[in-house]
Amino acid sequence: MSNKDEASSSEELKQNQETNTVTLDEYEKIKDDYLRLAADFENFKKRNEKEKESASFNFVALFVNSLFPLIDNFEIAIKQDNNPKEIESLYKTLQDFMDNLNIVEVPGVGEAFDPNFHEAVEHSGDGDTQTIEEVLRKGYTLEDKLLRPAMVRVKSE
Repeated sequence: MSNKDEASSSEELKQNQETNTVTLDEYEKIKDDYLRLAADFENFKKRNEKEKESASFNFVALFVNSLFPLIDNFEIAIKQDNNPKEIESLYKTLQDFMDNLNIVEVPGVGEAFDPNFHEAVEHSGDGDTQTIEEVLRKGYTLEDKLLRPAMVRVKSE
């Protein structure tokens, strides 16, 4: 290689280095933009996951809410004197289905009255302690979120 070639390639190298360099301010701005973009993407992923969970919860809640009248009717039928064994069997199957979905009954008779989970239809007594005397309609929760409040008769002592 001749001196002329070495000089021209040296000049090209210097020119490339000058065009590829960034000032410290530009570097900080690029780094800041990158960090913001990465944080925005992380927030997007978390928000998307929450929306998925919320959608699945809403679907199960909507489906189960449509089953409540059926459950209520089974409970009324079971209380009758001469009900066929098939009704109890179907009711048991429905209860197993609810258990598999992690749907839990709201606590009932003898428990403390909680307005977050109970709907008082009747109240008796004058004391400060309110307990549930009778459950008129069962309430249910899913993942500690109320699907339907229990209709109860409350007694104060």
